Amino acid sequence: MATKRKKAQKAKDFVKPKLKVGKTAAKPDNHTDTSFTAKTISLPNQSIAKKSKSGVSEEQKQEIDLSHHLSLTKHHASATRKEVLIYIDQHLPSNPSLYKQIFTSIIPLILDQSASVRTTLVALFNKCANMQPGILELHIRSIALFIHSAMTHLHPEIRNSSTKFLNVLVEHAPQSLSKSFFVKTMRSYFTLMSWTLTDDKKSVSLAITTSAAIGGSVKKARIGHLAVLKAFLQASLFPQLSDSAESEINPAIVVSVHPQSYKYLIPAATSQAFAPLKLFANELPNNSKDIDDGKFHISDLDTITAEDLDTRRKVFVDVFQKPVVKNLNSLVKEGGEVGREANSCMTIIDNLEQELKKVAEDE
Repeated sequence: MATKRKKAQKAKDFVKPKLKVGKTAAKPDNHTDTSFTAKTISLPNQSIAKKSKSGVSEEQKQEIDLSHHLSLTKHHASATRKEVLIYIDQHLPSNPSLYKQIFTSIIPLILDQSASVRTTLVALFNKCANMQPGILELHIRSIALFIHSAMTHLHPEIRNSSTKFLNVLVEHAPQSLSKSFFVKTMRSYFTLMSWTLTDDKKSVSLAITTSAAIGGSVKKARIGHLAVLKAFLQASLFPQLSDSAESEINPAIVVSVHPQSYKYLIPAATSQAFAPLKLFANELPNNSKDIDDGKFHISDLDTITAEDLDTRRKVFVDVFQKPVVKNLNSLVKEGGEVGREANSCMTIIDNLEQELKKVAEDE
């Protein structure tokens, strides 16, 4: 019996089972399931290379984070815009190439309706200028454009804070500002202070109406406007350290062709030596009195480029000095802090007149 049972069990291994339709074959007892797939585990925070989840470096991650915050400068809430400016102030990058993106986003906020946003923006401009010297000069065209727009803005609060931004340029980029935007800045100042360049009845009546509508906040803001005007005139009408350093070079030593050759050379500080000849100007005189008088007139302001010191002085004396002195004298009579600042501006103009007299005597 035992032998028959053993033979029957051995025979089962060689018997092919009959499968029913629709059913799979039975799996053997020693079957191993291999249908699973392995999953990788990623730990980017513990990576030696210190890369983010997207595989970018820390510098690229900072740029991406900065781009996100710069997009919030156009947020509808003024509190959010202020917080973004504070964040940018605290996380200014050391890479100068990122500042182009920063200035492109924050410069339009000069015209922001919120006073807190504009105040924070002034601090941010100063921080950028201190961290990256010369960075404001690279973006001075767009900055000056928005500053002049703020100085002539319809909103009085925006006009009141406009000279705070102008003061930043006077402190950190005085030469670039005076060379490229002296005439435009002076004309914007006349609009800001409700002054007139001409004595015609229409302009005078408009100035009287505008000054009568000035509120208390605007009158208080005139103190800051006059203080910045004083600094602007000092930087534009008097030689700075860079100009004096250039003037120390004696052309007679450099050019040794003839002992008096320097008398016939064009000064290096003069950008438009032949501008009075108007060789490239296609314009007709509006008044016969303006012909060959050797002075600049209001009609010439749109075509003047006052890049050198002599041209700026001549433009100021011929066009701006008389109305500026007239309006400053009226402010001096008011007294108080406004009169004190106006008197300091008059001191700058008096110093200019004395220096011009010395130059005329030396010639």
